[in-house]
Amino acid sequence: MKRMLIVAAFLLMGGGMAFAALTEADLTPQAITQAVAAQPAANRVAYARQVLQAIGTSPAAGEAKTQALTSASRALITGAGAEQGAAIIAEIYNTVPVENLQGVADLLAANGFGQAENGFTDEQYDAFCANVARTASAYIASSGTDSPAVRMSILAATFTKGSSDPDRTRPMVIAALPAGYQTSAATYVAASEQGNLDVLAAATGVNEVASTPDDPDADAIVPAPAPTVEAQTDYLEDGSPEPDAAPAEGEEGGVEAKVPLLARYATDVLGMTLDTMADATYTWATGAPRPATLGGQPVVEQDAIDALGHIPLPGGPIPRPVLPSPSYGNQYID
Repeated sequence: MKRMLIVAAFLLMGGGMAFAALTEADLTPQAITQAVAAQPAANRVAYARQVLQAIGTSPAAGEAKTQALTSASRALITGAGAEQGAAIIAEIYNTVPVENLQGVADLLAANGFGQAENGFTDEQYDAFCANVARTASAYIASSGTDSPAVRMSILAATFTKGSSDPDRTRPMVIAALPAGYQTSAATYVAASEQGNLDVLAAATGVNEVASTPDDPDADAIVPAPAPTVEAQTDYLEDGSPEPDAAPAEGEEGGVEAKVPLLARYATDVLGMTLDTMADATYTWATGAPRPATLGGQPVVEQDAIDALGHIPLPGGPIPRPVLPSPSYGNQYID
C-alpha cells in the first residue's frame, strides 16, 4: 500500500502538465534554475521531465549531450529546492537517455552526492540513500521507462560511490529496490561502479554507452556550508537560489552547481522517516494554519475539523492529520 501511495504521489506531481515548447535559451543552467523555481510545486517534476527530454532528443551526441544533461540536472535540483529534491532525482534517473545516464550519474556522484561533502554520519547517509532509492526505484519501475533495472542500479551505484564505505552502503541500497529487481541489480550496480560500459550497453540494448566526460561545471561548483545540529529548521526557509546577475561583457554566466542532499536530513533521521511516509500523500508547507481543503470538496471550517479530528466527507469520515505535522509544529497540510 505504501509503495502504491509513493508511486501515485510521483505521478500526481508530474502528470498532466502542459508547457510551452522550450528554446535553446531556455535550456541553459541559469534559465533552468530560475524557471523550475518559478513553477508551482505541483508542476516542477513535469517541467524537469520536459527539460531532460528536450536535451535528450537534441542533435548533440555522446559526451557533449552527457555534459548538457548533467548541468541541467544540477540546475533542476537546485531550482526545485530541498522539498522536492528527491522527486527531481527520481525524474533524472527515469528520463535521461540510458546511453547517457552512466556519465551523468558519475558526475553527480563526484560533485554533490557524497557523504563527506554533505556532512552525514554513516547512519544518516545510509538511511537517506535507502529512502531515496526506495521511492525513486518504485517510480522508475511503474513509469514505463526503458531499462528500469539498469536505471535503478545506476542510481544505487551513485550513492554507493558517495559513501565513506561502499561495502557498507551497497547492500542497504540494493535491498531498498523492488524485490523483483534486486538480483539483476547486484550485477548492474557492480558494472556501474566499475565503469563497465559494455555490460550496461548489452543490458539496455543500445549500441554504446557514452563514456564519462569532463565535468562541465567544474569551475562553477562551490562548497556547501556544513550542516549544524543547531540549524535543524533551516530547511523550512526558501532554498531557491537568487537569479544570477547578468555577466559582464566578455564573461560567461555561472551557476552554483553544488547539489547538497536535503540539508534537513543531515541532522534529523527520525524526521526523514516520518516525512518520507507523509510526503507520499500530503504536500507540506509552512506558515499560519488555515482551513484544509480537498479537491472538489467545500472548505471545512477549522472549528469543525478540530471538533471531529478529521475532515468530514460524503459517505463517512476519512481520518487524516489536520494540524500540525507529526514532527514539526509550524507545518500544515497545503
